[in-house]
Formats: sequence, C-alpha cells, structure tokens
Amino acid sequence: MAARFPEGNQVQLRPRKGHDMTWSCDKHGEPIAFYCKKHGLPVCDRCAIKEHCQKPCELDDIEDVIFERRKKLDEKRPKIQELQKEMKAVDLKIKTALAFSDTNLQTINNNIQASYHNKIKSVKEKEDRMIRVINEEADEEIRLVNEKREKRIKDCNNEKEKEQKLIKDKETKLLSDAKTISEIVSKKIKDLTIKSQHVINTIKNIESTITRINQHDETLVNEAPQVLASIDENLSLNVHQDVSDCLDRIESEVERVKFVEGQVGGKYYDRIDGYIGKWELVKSIHIPSVVNEPFVCGLVSEDEICVLDDNNAMYVTNINTQHTEKVIDVGVWITSCVPIDSNVIVCGKLRWDCTCDRLDGFITLYDRQWKVIRDINIPRNGVGFLFHMVYVDRDGMIIAAQSYQSNIYVINPADGKIVNTITMQGKKVWGEIQALSSGDIVVKTGYDKYTVISRSGEEKAVIHCDEWGSSWCRVDKLTDTLYIAYRDRTRSTYAVDQVSRDGIIQARRIMEYVQSKRSPITGPCLVTPSGNLVGCDGDKFHLYKKTFIL
Repeated sequence: MAARFPEGNQVQLRPRKGHDMTWSCDKHGEPIAFYCKKHGLPVCDRCAIKEHCQKPCELDDIEDVIFERRKKLDEKRPKIQELQKEMKAVDLKIKTALAFSDTNLQTINNNIQASYHNKIKSVKEKEDRMIRVINEEADEEIRLVNEKREKRIKDCNNEKEKEQKLIKDKETKLLSDAKTISEIVSKKIKDLTIKSQHVINTIKNIESTITRINQHDETLVNEAPQVLASIDENLSLNVHQDVSDCLDRIESEVERVKFVEGQVGGKYYDRIDGYIGKWELVKSIHIPSVVNEPFVCGLVSEDEICVLDDNNAMYVTNINTQHTEKVIDVGVWITSCVPIDSNVIVCGKLRWDCTCDRLDGFITLYDRQWKVIRDINIPRNGVGFLFHMVYVDRDGMIIAAQSYQSNIYVINPADGKIVNTITMQGKKVWGEIQALSSGDIVVKTGYDKYTVISRSGEEKAVIHCDEWGSSWCRVDKLTDTLYIAYRDRTRSTYAVDQVSRDGIIQARRIMEYVQSKRSPITGPCLVTPSGNLVGCDGDKFHLYKKTFIL
C-alpha cells in the first residue's frame, strides 16, 4: 500500500510530471513508480519486479496515472459545478417545498385542530345539553316525586286528621252518652234524696210536735188525734223501703253499663251498652213495591239490609239513604246473609231437593258487587226440603248447618274447607244459628226453643218461652244479648224480646209492630253493629235505638 514516508526518513524523489507529491511504498519504503491495473494498487519498483511483473498484471507509470486521473477529474469539474448549481437550486426548492409543506401542513394542523376543537366543543356542548336535559328531567322527576310525596303526605295528614276527627267525634259521643247516663242517675238519686229528706223533715216535725203537745194536757188532748193520724199516714207510705228498692235498682242497672268494643264484619265498633234500657223508634223506611212479599235475609253492613222477593231476587236497602237496589236476579232462595269482612259476604241458600252426596251451591261467597267468588260444599244429610243457615264467628269462620240435621260445620272461608264438625246429641237444627263471643253457638232446636252448645257439642243452656212460636233469633256480637222476634197470634203482631246469653228474659216486647198483608213471612229482627235494632212489618223497616232509663 502507498503511504507517506515517515517524517525524518523521507527519500528525495525525482520530480514527477505534473505534481510535486512525495509518495513511498508502505512495504519497501521506496517511491511509488507504477500503478497495477489488475490489482488497482500503486507499487514501487521492487513491488513491480517481485509481485506485478507477470501478466495479467499491467503496469502504468504512476505519474501518467495521476495525470490521467487528474485530467479526468478536471473534466468532471464543470459537470460537478453544474450539478452543484442544480443541487443548490434543488436545495432551495427543497427549502421552498419544506417551507411550503411546513406552512401547508401547519395550516392543515391548524385546520385539524380547529375542526377537532369544534368537534370537541360540539361534543362538549352536546354533552352539556344532554346533562342539562338530564338535570332538567331529573329536576322534573324530583319535582314530580316531591309533588307526589307532598300530595301523599298531605293526603296522609288529611286522612290522619279525618280518622282523628272520627275517633274524637266517636269519643265525644261516647263521653256524651256516658254523661247522659250519669245525669239520669244523678237526677234519679237527687229525686230520691229530696223524697228521703222530705220524709226525714216530716219525721222531725212529728217528733217536735209530739214533744210540744206532751207539755200540756189540754194540747195533748186536742192535737193528739191529728198527730197520730199523720204518723199512721207517713208510716203506711213505707217511703224508706221504696227509696231503698229504687236505689238497689239504680245500682243494678248502673252495674250493667259497660263500654263494649270489637270487630263486626271486619270493622271496629264500640259503644256504651249492657243495660236494659228502653227502645225508641228512630225512623221507618218504606220498602219499594217492586219487592213483593219481602223476606229479610240479613244485615251485611251497618246500613245495608238484604231482602228477598217472591221471585227469589235479592235487593239491598240502605236504611241511611233509604235507597233500594236489586243485586241478584231471580235465582235460588237465599235464607241468610252475613259479612265476613269489608270485602266478602257469605250466603246460605234453600233448595227443594238434592240427590248428590254433597250439597253443591248451598253456601256461596260474594264480593261487595255481588259477584260470585266461589261456592262451598258440605256433606249431604237427609233428603227433601233443605235449607242452610250461615253465620260468621269471632274468628271470621263460617258456621253453617243443614236444616233438620244434627251436624254444624265450622268452615274456613279462605279455602272453603271444613275445619270442625260439631254434632248435637239428641237435637236437630230447626233454623238459624248464631255464635257468641265465647265461641259457643246458639241454635234454634225447636218451634219455641233455642240451645246454647259448646264447640264440642256439649249442651250449656236451653232458652225457651211458650210464646216464641214462629220465632227468629239474632245476637248482638258486642254484648252477646239475644233478640228474639216472634209472632203474637193473639194480638196479630210481631214482638221482640231481649234475652241474656244465659236464657234470662231481660225485657218483653221491646219492639212490637203489626204485620202487613204484603208479606206472610217478615224474617228476624236485625242487630246493627252499633247496637240498633231493625224490624220489618212487610211494608217498612223500623229502626229502633236504645236509651238508658231508670
């Protein structure tokens, strides 16, 4: 390889053609003299002799090679200069293009940023609008919820105030009733006190007169006959016994007074009751002429009486509004109606014959629109004329019986299944059945006889009166008082007796009315949950209310 001589060891070379360069061989240190075309290497003389003297090596004088190559390079200079000029133009164009590109791309960037800024702004505005709409909708929903809440709270408060007013009014009435009874008792005792004090004062006057006339013989002789007559007269009145007996009656009657309360037909009732009192007619309600031969089936609320006509159509009369409405078209004869709760009514029915093993359609549950909920079946006993009486006890169970049979069934109205069968020993059901608050059952077991039995069928009391022919019995559910309506043939009237649960007749003929020719059978005297009585003479319903008397 060719290289420069090391400094200090340079060899003086002869001048070369066209240049003054000093150049020596790296291997031999001798000046470069030739150029081997084959190997493309500059060589010295020794290299030429030893290594490049044979073909294919071809040696040229190094100066010629240098000269030739310099010449060729010089020949390229104009083209290079032209190319440099062109490249300067290209470089300028590049810079111009770069500037243009930068400007254009920056514009594009700016446009992109502006566009996406607008898009982002649009999305944000859209989201803001959506959020605003959501907030507005939420605010509206909250407003509606608050409005609904406020309305419900207001309704609740109104209902509370209404209920509180009803309770307060009821309390006021009960306190007023109690005050009235207290005033009656106080007045009666005051009258007895005045009567007793009058006797005491009379006795004192007699004693004073006796003392006075005893002081002088003449006065004694003259006034003694009159004084003795006065003493005999006052002693014969027996006022002290009368006052004592009256006080005993007051204590006995006041002892009967009680505050009674309980559920009847799914509603709560309370009142002051328990005393004998006196029944007074409050009003009479005409039965529309469309109801021919009315038969009273029962009371299904405080004001609603069910009546059957001769075509077995059912009507309901409201004794408060005095409005009558047909609720069931011609059908099976309904014998009794009792509310189970505020939504359901149970009815017992009559049929002339039945050949199946079970009595289908004899007991039916209705809703308050008198649509059938379902029928309840019980076992069939006996043949021929069959009717059913139903009642609802303190637990909401249906008490049902078939006429002229000994079995009484306790039925769950929820599923219509019999939960208990009560069998009377030696007696049969003649008519209606009623339940007492104790759970005992009052059953009509004869023409003029009623029997109180336990849930096990044990006889606990027999209630009887010879005058109770063609009678009906109803029980006040809050007091267990029995009201027995019967026909008095001697007077051609219907009368009602008040009887205790033990069979003691407390009052006779508390109600009495003449039966009209419009109906051969008027039905029972009904007891409203508030303790009023409703009788029927065939033309009108008569509403009676009890008042306390002494």
